[in-house]
Formats: sequence, structure tokens, C-alpha cells
Amino acid sequence: MSDGTAISPEGDLGIKKDVLQKKEGITLYKSNEFNVFIPPKPKIPLNEGLNIQVSSKQDALDSPKEVLGRYSMALGAANLIAESGITQDVWANTRVEEGQVVSAYGRVPETESSWRKPVSTVNRDVSEKDGLEPYYDTKELQKISNRWFFTCEKLTDNIQLFKNGVNGKDVDYSSREGPIVWENDQFTVEIIAKAPHIKGLHLVVHPKESIKRQWQIVDNWQSEQPYLQKTLEATAIAMGIQTLLAQGKGEIHNSGNWAPDLKSREEGGKLNFQKLSEYRNWEKRIHRPDFATSKTQIRTGMHAHVYIPENDSVILPEMSKAEAVERGRGDIVRQWESIPPTSEEGLKEIKTKLGEGKLTTWLENNCVGKLNNIKS
Repeated sequence: MSDGTAISPEGDLGIKKDVLQKKEGITLYKSNEFNVFIPPKPKIPLNEGLNIQVSSKQDALDSPKEVLGRYSMALGAANLIAESGITQDVWANTRVEEGQVVSAYGRVPETESSWRKPVSTVNRDVSEKDGLEPYYDTKELQKISNRWFFTCEKLTDNIQLFKNGVNGKDVDYSSREGPIVWENDQFTVEIIAKAPHIKGLHLVVHPKESIKRQWQIVDNWQSEQPYLQKTLEATAIAMGIQTLLAQGKGEIHNSGNWAPDLKSREEGGKLNFQKLSEYRNWEKRIHRPDFATSKTQIRTGMHAHVYIPENDSVILPEMSKAEAVERGRGDIVRQWESIPPTSEEGLKEIKTKLGEGKLTTWLENNCVGKLNNIKS
């Protein structure tokens, strides 16, 4: 069966009637390096949001820098999902899932099961798709995606990870959530020990200087992209943590779902849901960091979460414990209360596996340099 695409070296996409691939689903963009597509059986229903996946060559056997290359395209997918007028989605999550599967997930405000909630992919019965209607115009999304992802791939030309060196060091001091165990001039690594989101290990890579949206792009497309670069560096650190602690088990999430400003105005947030319905493109635009005023700015930030569960699945609470208490959601409060804090033995194990320069060395050996020079 045809994949529905005809790609020239310049990235032109010829849309055909047959858009379904047996293995790759609905192709949005294909180049010599990347395939950006909607899986034939998405992990979430379309009314919750788009599920876009990025593959490249051998995937599970790829080097860390090749995974980061896919992740750069997933950031482009998140930007398309959250900020374009063609999509219903107004927010997006990105993930590196087990097996080095790189995905972006949309979040649709009108759907109660998705909005401001972490993406739930466990035990979801989603039917196979040969088109995106009635939620999206498949051909129009493909047409826009082809132009967009061609540009996104070019954006990596000026991205050089840790261009001044990793310069990491082991530290041990307390934060509100738990110990800080590593830092450099740009990031800290924190163990979420007091109230982890899962039964298992939970660490977060925090940027020292806030980045509002992980997919944020500066207007000069030929210049460096500092926001994408920092997001990719944070993700690289998270990948190093995941590798050293659990040999790749678990997932890396960049979400921001619980941000209070993502609530509707009626609930005390910043979004006008009526205008999202009537003037979606405009309402999205006024909240972007490069356009927003102090009144319309959505306060959130890029953080890379490393989740290493005790069992095989990462299942997160729908909302923070404080909001669950506020909303009278006793079931979610009990879910939080069932998650134990990280034990002293667990903290010691984390510090041993990441310490003595191990995380810094892993980053230096695997992630430094030009992102698009993955073969060097």
C-alpha cells in the first residue's frame, strides 16, 4: 500500500488519496533523516488531541544524539499542535517513551478527559485511523505539515549542544521537593523525593533561567534557536539520568499541564474558551510568549521529568494534590497519598549512580556538539 507521499530533495509533498501506511500511519513529512507521522493506531483518541510520532532509521538502536534529533522534530510537532490555527489543540506534551519512541501529544480544551491532564496512554482502546476527519482536515494538515517540518529540520543547522562544554558538577543540597544532586551553569537536577508523581523514581531537570514553552522559536529562522537548544540540552541530561539509573527504562515527559493559567477565565485562568471556539488562531496567538502581555502571558515553564516506575507503566495523577483537595477529588488525593516518598536507600542509590562525575561524563561522551552532525 502506498504511503501517500512523494518527497523531493527540497521536501515537496505530493498528497495522494491513499494516506494510510501499514507501519507508519498517516505521513505528515518525510525526508532522508526523519519520518513524522500519526500512528495507524494513535495512543489517544482524536477528540483528546493529535498524537504525532517521529522516527529515524533504526530508532531503538540509535545513539542519544539521533534520539535528540527526533526530539527536535517533536518540538516542531508540539509547536504546530499548540499554536497553529488548523488544530483544535491548544497545548502539547512531548515524550521520549520506552524504546526511544519520540512523540508529541495535543491537548484539546473542550475535552474534559484531556485538558490540563497528563496524557494517559495505558489501556486505551483507540481504533485504527485512515484519516483524521471529522476532527481535522487530513490533506490540509499534511500540506501545512510538509512545509512546517521541512523548516523545522533546517532549524537544527545552528543548534550546537553544550557549546561551551557540559561543565557539570555533583552537588548535594536541599530544595523544596528533595535533594539537588547535579548542576551546571544552565540546569539543576532535582530528586522529587518528598512527593514524587509515581511509585518509583522521579527526577526533574530544571533550567536556571525560565523558558516559557519548550517549542518556542525566535523569529529570525537563520539564527540560533536558544529555546530549542536549552530544551534539547535538558532532554539530553534527562536521557543520561534515565540511562545511568535504569538502562533506559521509564519515560521522559515535558508537559506543563497543571499550570493554573491554562484554566478558563471563569476558573481564574487566562484562556477565553469562547474565543478559542470562534477565533482559535487569534486566541492562541495572544498567549504566545513573543506576543503576550503581562495579562495574557501563560505562566508555565520547560522542565524535563524523568519517570522510572516500579512497574511497567507511567501513570500520573490527573492534577496536583492541592488542586485535587480544592476540587474535592478524594480519589486523586488518595492516589497521591498512596505514592511513598523516596527512601533513604533510594536517594543513596541515585547519588551513587549519577555521582563521581558519571552524568557529566555520559553527556560529554554522547551529547556534545552539532545536533545535525549525528554521524560524526
